[in-house]
Amino acid sequence: MISIVIPSHNNLRHLKNAYTSIKKHAPKAEVILLDDASTDGTWDWITSLDDSKLVIYQHPERVGHTILYDVGIEMASNDVVGILHADMIIGPNYFENLLKHLKPG
Repeated sequence: MISIVIPSHNNLRHLKNAYTSIKKHAPKAEVILLDDASTDGTWDWITSLDDSKLVIYQHPERVGHTILYDVGIEMASNDVVGILHADMIIGPNYFENLLKHLKPG
């Protein structure tokens, strides 16, 4: 399957939409949510989620999404890792269409 890395800084409203779209269209995907020192309740929301496919991380100070992409990739348990911005959503067959273009090795 696939791991999806999503860092976020004070983007809770959109992060909720991104997470909901993944759970709807790719429920078996591992979702890695990384809080970049948000002050808008992001961490409280993330820690309230009851999801066995969820991996979470909170950075104590703002470092930026590019640093957190690397952190999330290191945390991923799957060989295929995708990244999304917190304000992105996916639609039906998003990952199936992406994966069909990958070649083994």
